[in-house]
Amino acid sequence: MDTDTWRSTSVTDHLGLLSPSNGLPLTSCHRSYRAVLCTELAKPLIIRTIPSPPLQPEEVRVGIHCCGVNFADILACQGLYQEKHALPFSPGMEFSGVVMETGTDVSTVQKGDRVLGVTSSKAMAEECIIDQKMLWQIPDGVSYEHAAALPVSYGTASLALERRAHTQPGETVLVTAAAGAMGLATIDIATNVFKAKVIAAAGSDHKCNLALQKGATHSVNYSQNSLKDEVKKLTDNRGVNVAIDAVGGDIFKQALHRCVEYCHEGKIEPHIGEVFKLEEVNEAFSHVIQRKSTGKVIISVK
Repeated sequence: MDTDTWRSTSVTDHLGLLSPSNGLPLTSCHRSYRAVLCTELAKPLIIRTIPSPPLQPEEVRVGIHCCGVNFADILACQGLYQEKHALPFSPGMEFSGVVMETGTDVSTVQKGDRVLGVTSSKAMAEECIIDQKMLWQIPDGVSYEHAAALPVSYGTASLALERRAHTQPGETVLVTAAAGAMGLATIDIATNVFKAKVIAAAGSDHKCNLALQKGATHSVNYSQNSLKDEVKKLTDNRGVNVAIDAVGGDIFKQALHRCVEYCHEGKIEPHIGEVFKLEEVNEAFSHVIQRKSTGKVIISVK
């Protein structure tokens, strides 16, 4: 797909107030909010005012402050992601914000709580309704931007290093695509939580330097050198101890809870590469597609 497609300015539609679910116009008795919508695959996203649906007993309405941008969001809007969404839909998998309203059976959070959450979509909006099980409290001292950067990258990195690799202090971890959100999260946790040595591999000197600043022990610019040969040199032909494998499931919730604690304790600090406004969502996607981003790209809603 031509990346120029995503550079187009977002279209804000406050006059054609259509529900994404049934196409019916809004009535005056309903609350509404603005949301980013994918109405056609591989086309620019638009911003439209849509009705605010009622809560189910175990659901929570969250006022979104920040939303992380993931490549999976872009793939979903191109129709290339493994999980297919019916059109139109709102992208966005990870977010932070404030609880606006709770369902009758919600016991984990209350109105006014600062929370972060994970969902399959719909977080690129002013509001998001989500099951209480997919929300975590944001500790004092952790910003909305940092909280929104934690779930996908840090949760996955924590699972890979702890549950799959069983990383030990002093072991050597190889991190490829080291300047991306996942790469920097892995470096952050590997060095500051597990006290491992990290060899960071990236495609430019700038990205290698960023990985070193984040805590990597060594870096390899694989656009100029053989990664295999450089790793052998750096490890005296022993190779590395750890290979990262992304996993999911219930243990993801436990890993994310630990990441929130690590952030609160100051052990880790997500790298925010760029912040875009909700109206700049197409520019944000283009920024990621063109590989201009380092760390996490954030959509700021508030």
